[in-house]
Amino acid sequence: MKKLFDEDENQDSNMERAQILVKVIPFVLIIVILGITLIVRGIQKDNDGSTDLQENIKEYADENNSVETSSQSVLAKASPENAEATGERKEPEKTAVPSPSPVPLPTPTPYKEVMEAGKTDYSKVTFDKDEQLKEMMAYWADNNQKALDDLAKLDRFIAMSWKLKGSDDFYYFGDRNGEGLPEGKGIAVYADNQYYYGDWKGGVRSGKGTWIHYHIHFQENQTDLYTYHQYTGGWAEDLPDGEGSEHYDYNAALFKERVGYDTNRIGSYAGGLVNGEFYITSLFSDESIKEWNAKGEKGSWVYLTELKDAKGNRPVYVEIENPENYTWMHPNQNIKIGVPCLISKHKN
Repeated sequence: MKKLFDEDENQDSNMERAQILVKVIPFVLIIVILGITLIVRGIQKDNDGSTDLQENIKEYADENNSVETSSQSVLAKASPENAEATGERKEPEKTAVPSPSPVPLPTPTPYKEVMEAGKTDYSKVTFDKDEQLKEMMAYWADNNQKALDDLAKLDRFIAMSWKLKGSDDFYYFGDRNGEGLPEGKGIAVYADNQYYYGDWKGGVRSGKGTWIHYHIHFQENQTDLYTYHQYTGGWAEDLPDGEGSEHYDYNAALFKERVGYDTNRIGSYAGGLVNGEFYITSLFSDESIKEWNAKGEKGSWVYLTELKDAKGNRPVYVEIENPENYTWMHPNQNIKIGVPCLISKHKN
């Protein structure tokens, strides 16, 4: 009986436990569910924050990329490759390689000796310097340039100049002072087929006058660019001084492409050298002409900017119609710029 009673007690105890579990489990489940819900919400909240952060970072990066892209666009427009296409101008750097531009006229040098093997021996050609200079002076007074050019190329005129070869002396015809020195109006011939007509004082060119240098060749010319060079204007102490102009004629067959050769220089001179404001025209192999402004100072062109290329060339002329286009010259060449080839005892 006791065993049966024990079994009954155990059965009752189990029933009580079962009833307790039935009551507790729902509460546990509710707590678990609430916990899981809170955990899920926390995770979602964290995820939302992370997403916001990522979006903020992305927006920040996009802004930076936008700024960088904008900067690159500005730089691209300002670059030499795009400046022409967009029409925008780039401020020049202090050191830059210039685009191909005309270069200044090379300093003219007199041609070699007139007399050449197999040609006329001008030392044996007779001439009358006074009569010939008188004849030429009449044409000069009438401003008959063609007659002057024709006379200068005659053998008797070439022989007259040839006689003075290698010296700075001259033959003169015209007015003189009480000491017999050229003074007033007169004409002179020098070596190298050079002539002057104009004012004189104290035996030297002084006042207003014109000097011409004929480049005369008797066989095919392959080296001398020049056929004619003239200066007209003020003179003092036998040298160009004051307002004046130079004119050059060329053998165009010797022109180089994209190189400008000065045809006219109009400005101010001092002691035979450029010294003041200048207007310049230059001729190209395609027969086009450009106009320039420049400024001379004691025989050197004033540099227009601080620009220089890899070889050290610097801008000395600026084109009138295109102020961004320059003519370049190396400092070693930018000295003693003036009326070249001029024969004078007073020339430095």
